[in-house]
Amino acid sequence: MSTVYVTNRWEKPVAFDYAFKPYTFAVGETVEVPVEVANHIFGYGAEDKEPYMARLGIIKTRNDIPDGLKIIAKFEIADTPPSQDRSLSPAVERVPLPPLKGSGGKFRAAHNGA
Repeated sequence: MSTVYVTNRWEKPVAFDYAFKPYTFAVGETVEVPVEVANHIFGYGAEDKEPYMARLGIIKTRNDIPDGLKIIAKFEIADTPPSQDRSLSPAVERVPLPPLKGSGGKFRAAHNGA
């Protein structure tokens, strides 16, 4: 049985049962599930997503389909888990040097009558 990784990029969590087993897709979390689960819940691999969007309650009528497609696209499904890039940004690595002691500067010159 092969698995896929589902990442919920929507603003709401989704919970759904498949074969009497509950699956929860929390916002921003990646869940490893069997391919059959992704097929059944999200229509993974299916061209027509309408029945899956209706089953999830994303759409109520055919008029909702364009918005529903935008929502279901927020569930990213991949064969490999998303990479965790742990590198720091350049801005975080740069720390300004402390001022030199007794360096005067604008503040000292303004208060010394200069």
